Amino acid sequence: MSATVKSLAGHVMETLWGRFVALPQSPAPVPVRSEEPRMKTFTRRLLATAATLLLGAGIQAAPAAAAEPGPELQTPVAVLDQALSCSSDVAHASKTPVLLVHGTFSDPSETWSWGYQRVLSAEGYPVCTVTLPERATIDMQTTVEYVVHAIRRVNEDSGRKLSIVGHSQGGVLPAWALRFWPDLAARVDDNIALAGPQTGTKLASALCSAGSCPDIARQLAVGSDWMSALTRKPIDSSVSFTSIGSHGDEVVFPAPEATRFPGATNVMVQDLCPGRPVGHIGLLADAAAYALVTDALTHNGPADPGRVGGQVCVQGTYPGLDPVGMGDLLETGIAGLTAFATLPYTPHEPALRDYAVSG
Repeated sequence: MSATVKSLAGHVMETLWGRFVALPQSPAPVPVRSEEPRMKTFTRRLLATAATLLLGAGIQAAPAAAAEPGPELQTPVAVLDQALSCSSDVAHASKTPVLLVHGTFSDPSETWSWGYQRVLSAEGYPVCTVTLPERATIDMQTTVEYVVHAIRRVNEDSGRKLSIVGHSQGGVLPAWALRFWPDLAARVDDNIALAGPQTGTKLASALCSAGSCPDIARQLAVGSDWMSALTRKPIDSSVSFTSIGSHGDEVVFPAPEATRFPGATNVMVQDLCPGRPVGHIGLLADAAAYALVTDALTHNGPADPGRVGGQVCVQGTYPGLDPVGMGDLLETGIAGLTAFATLPYTPHEPALRDYAVSG
């Protein structure tokens, strides 16, 4: 591990632990004039019926015409299916299903089981998780296919739109999926990102400053080809997009620029609770961040800080989470940063696939 990586990893590990310790715990038919000849009346009715059917067909066909499937997935369907796990109530959901997408150096259990998965399930939401390949450390153009497939499957299995909550890399992958697979927008209600590096992070930029570095770091760097392709055009406005960040994030920065996506509702937890000390992993436990997420899930449109209100600021963490599980995530995150040096180093960012170059 280079001195630069050691120094940055050490700083991030120390800050992550400090942020966690600082978190307080929370307790009709068409009318026809009668004088018209019968044949004329019949003809008009026939034409009116045909027009109605054609109009209806046109209305129904419009989404399909706009919903091209996008690029063909290169990952085998069996592999993608195996990566998706859903609660048993997703097929008869009375609430909008929620798909949880984890971040780099993690998996669904470490990121979600002790907090969002546990609490959202208790609140009656069907919850699904997707396990990203290689702990989300490979080319994101491959990783995002798991998210694309998961969105389609959850929508088809539940028969209704779903909402997405993602953290870190898991907060930016759904945006890429929605950008380049047009059929997904009609399947998604809310897309909610927690600490999603929507324009990249300078941490990745610093890690790659010495030359070679892992593909994932190059793609997450500010100004990368991947990030430029993502933000070149907005995603479909029919999807409610909330991006939540923190001025205290020691992994995704600078704040607030790093978590801002064009056309989204971009919120910092400090907009709601000024001075709140919340870091990258801390956002997964933070009561204010959770309040913004659930506000988006329970209302039309994105989250509204004014609707949430400042009363949530007296809470540190949201009720129902397991703090022991969060401690395990911190240890995993630290191990992940240490394992960064073991990833394959390359001199160039992975080439954009054709769909991303022209899209």
